[in-house]
Amino acid sequence: MLSSTTLSEAEALLRALFDSSDVLSGVFELEADDYRYAAVNGATAAFYRRTPEQMIGRSGRDMGLTPEQIDQRMGVLWECWRTRTPQRREYAFEHDGMSGWFLSSLAPLKGDNPRIGFVLIDVTRQKLAEEAADDHRRKLEMALDATELGLWEYDIRNDRIFWDARMRALFGVGADTPIDFVLYDSLLYPDDRPEVLAAYTAALQGAEQGRYQVTHRSADGSRWLRGSCQVVFDERGEPERVLGTCRDITAEVAAREQERLLIAELNHRVKNNLATVQSIAVQTARAAPSLRSFIDTFEGRIVALARTHDVLTARSWSDADLSEVIARETLAYGDRVRLDGPTFPLASHQALALGLIVHELSTNAAKYGALSAAGGTVDVLWRAADDGAEIAWIEAGGPPCSPPSAPGFGTRLMTKLARGDLGGDITFDYPPSGLSVRLRCGTQGPRMSS
Repeated sequence: MLSSTTLSEAEALLRALFDSSDVLSGVFELEADDYRYAAVNGATAAFYRRTPEQMIGRSGRDMGLTPEQIDQRMGVLWECWRTRTPQRREYAFEHDGMSGWFLSSLAPLKGDNPRIGFVLIDVTRQKLAEEAADDHRRKLEMALDATELGLWEYDIRNDRIFWDARMRALFGVGADTPIDFVLYDSLLYPDDRPEVLAAYTAALQGAEQGRYQVTHRSADGSRWLRGSCQVVFDERGEPERVLGTCRDITAEVAAREQERLLIAELNHRVKNNLATVQSIAVQTARAAPSLRSFIDTFEGRIVALARTHDVLTARSWSDADLSEVIARETLAYGDRVRLDGPTFPLASHQALALGLIVHELSTNAAKYGALSAAGGTVDVLWRAADDGAEIAWIEAGGPPCSPPSAPGFGTRLMTKLARGDLGGDITFDYPPSGLSVRLRCGTQGPRMSS
């Protein structure tokens, strides 16, 4: 134990230094397996709900510490004494329904008796603030990851730019490459640079309270980027730094361009389809002997258009297979129409033209040709060639065939479609055994006049 004189001197010194503050302080006297309070200030005694006098001489066990807690503290205290080196650390505490964090400073006192001076500062508020900041930082990182945003900051006065890992990846800059405004400027697509710099300059001058947004391409033009930025001004109103985020919008730009093209293509198709329907209506009306005949013929041709539309819609109007178009138009006749040929892709306008041609041939065969007789058949054969496809329509088993006195609207329509949208030609032969049609279809290419 300390002598009463030494103890009194220590108490007087510590109280003069710490009793007016919230700092817990005092002196530990070390024993083999525990420690005792040799001196404490008022804040330490108040923490344990005692007076300083009640604390003197009490051990860790007397204060209710568990053997594990005592062993842990004794390890630190003896290390401090043996090495004669001050120790400083943070640790969590729980006492009398309270919990928090202390910053502990330990220092060995002079003399042969193992005594350690301690100062404890309650840093609970700071720790909670740090934890809140860490939590906020984690949430920010999660938000940036979820939105695929790159984060950056520009120190204007020192011309230093901080980019996080995603920003560096977006611009293709290595992790160790220092970044300044000159480098950033060189990473902009040349045609976009004036607009980006104009927005930045206006924000520095206070436009929109320093907020601005820019959309530009990467230097090689392969990537579209959108930056949202905020200029920070100092107390004198001078621009000090710029904070911002950046996101890759290449997919969005491509989607908007695709949408624009689709709308333009839709407008084009609607106009063409309306023109086609109008032409079919006019020509069918001219050739129809009666209103009933007009309705039946006109309806059949419109349905043929619709069937081919279904094929194209299933393929997003990219293309259609020749066999599928023919099969749709001849489906009603079952195995009396036999199809044989390889896969051959048609552009959308070619598919529509072929659908109408096959509809005309099928309708005529059902009215006047092979399909009007019980045993009549039609063979549709095609083969691929370097310049397109060659299609043969061969009827057999129907009434005797003979050439018409003059070509009707159906023949004129098929000829016009074959030489126009189909990009080929068509010929008709009329042997007694049945109609024979040779149709040549060009390769996919630009739409020809219909």
